Amino acid sequence: MPKAVIENNTDSKTSKELEWKTILYNCNCHTFETVIEQLMKATGCDSLTAQRLAWVVHSSGSATVFKGKKDDCEQVANVLGRVGLLVKVSN
Repeated sequence: MPKAVIENNTDSKTSKELEWKTILYNCNCHTFETVIEQLMKATGCDSLTAQRLAWVVHSSGSATVFKGKKDDCEQVANVLGRVGLLVKVSN
């Protein structure tokens, strides 16, 4: 499974947009600890990466937290969505 990524969600058209991605949105209804725990569970990333991702989501409003095959991105989104986090899979 591909690693989690730290990247602000942008609308620019690049060749990387041909890859599928899981986007996590800030909702202010979960603790940082919950978001970090779920990111680690969903993506297999370490605690430091999950903390960085959670901060980017919080400060930017959204972030791409995972890139890969469509099925993998949907699996990550399902794990995050089970606890009520706001997610979207797109390419």
